[in-house]
Amino acid sequence: MYLTLNKSLPLFFVFCGTMITLSSSSWLMAWAGLEVNMMAFIPIILTNNKLSNESALKYFFIQASGSIMIFLSTIMMMNNTLTTSMDFSNLLTKTLIPLALMLKLGAAPMHFWFPQVMEGLNWPSSIMLLTWQKIAPLFLMTTYNLMNPLLYLVIISSAITGAVGGLNQLLLRKILAYSSINHLAWMIMSSLISMNILLTYFIIYSLVTMTIILLLMSNNLIHLSQLMSNHYSLSLIPVALFLNLLSLGGMPPFLGFFPKWVVLTSLASSSLFFLSILLVMCSILTLYFYMRISFNLLMMAPKLSWFNKSLMSLSWPMKLMSMTPIITLPFMIMM
Repeated sequence: MYLTLNKSLPLFFVFCGTMITLSSSSWLMAWAGLEVNMMAFIPIILTNNKLSNESALKYFFIQASGSIMIFLSTIMMMNNTLTTSMDFSNLLTKTLIPLALMLKLGAAPMHFWFPQVMEGLNWPSSIMLLTWQKIAPLFLMTTYNLMNPLLYLVIISSAITGAVGGLNQLLLRKILAYSSINHLAWMIMSSLISMNILLTYFIIYSLVTMTIILLLMSNNLIHLSQLMSNHYSLSLIPVALFLNLLSLGGMPPFLGFFPKWVVLTSLASSSLFFLSILLVMCSILTLYFYMRISFNLLMMAPKLSWFNKSLMSLSWPMKLMSMTPIITLPFMIMM
């Protein structure tokens, strides 16, 4: 009971910090919301594991560095003497805020901390870092008229880094971290098109990612070699993981293909063919290490897993959630 109360209060302040940032009308209030969010998330990270303590320390230093950059830029923008666009201080202000948000978001080329922090987190904290903690920085990065050339650079570098970085990873948390960096490129690209497309993409990405993590958490899977044990064959877990990983990779006609298809259609109508090809090629690379996870589950020697007591059964809500790509399959085919 004590642990439940101990985690519920930081969760409440994490929610409050994000809401403060989303409802802010100035950079100073946005900075205050980010600070509340950061300080409330650190107790959630901390566990009895030494790796989690190291991850909390890394997360604090990175987020504090980004907050200092935003606060410095806010003070500089409050100076009314910054009027000319060629002023060094003005250019520095316009550059510091995007760099700080990229650092907080974990977008390439400021992504170096993200896989390392993910390595030391437990699965519930990983869900929050991959989904909820992206809301406030992503909102600030895409709604305050930041420089488009810088955003295009972030999109290209995040797509390539997320695709290439996950190829040689064995830890499942690091694989999901690089996958998140790749999806961040799609989310930033969708934000340049429409906020509704960004919201749709983020909801679908969060739903599929949360389903995958809950499936992995149900049997405490943290390493790729654990999936090579044949007692997972012929069970619902590999089938559900296989479907959701294909959906996360954007394989048609699963649910995850829908937001990517909308983004690609908008890019083609804007004649941004190079960016479209780059995003598609990087998604194919991400599908490779998704398929590697799935084949380790599906291609092992069959064994009647329902006689294996070590395999935890899934609850009915989890079964329904894991079958979401199939439930939405007819709607995707009709579209």
